[in-house]
Amino acid sequence: MVTKFKLCAECKKNKFEVVPNARYVRKYCESCSKKRKKAWDEQWKVKFEDLEDE
Repeated sequence: MVTKFKLCAECKKNKFEVVPNARYVRKYCESCSKKRKKAWDEQWKVKFEDLEDE
């Protein structure tokens, strides 16, 4: 398999290995992927700041 290096689409700093013939090609480095996954998992949690006072 041929691997290529690609710049992260979010931080534009980190390079990571990409397998070009994979079904879904990666766009983000490991650190950005973890941040995005955490934000996705927590998007439905209700925060105290989100509640309205009446």
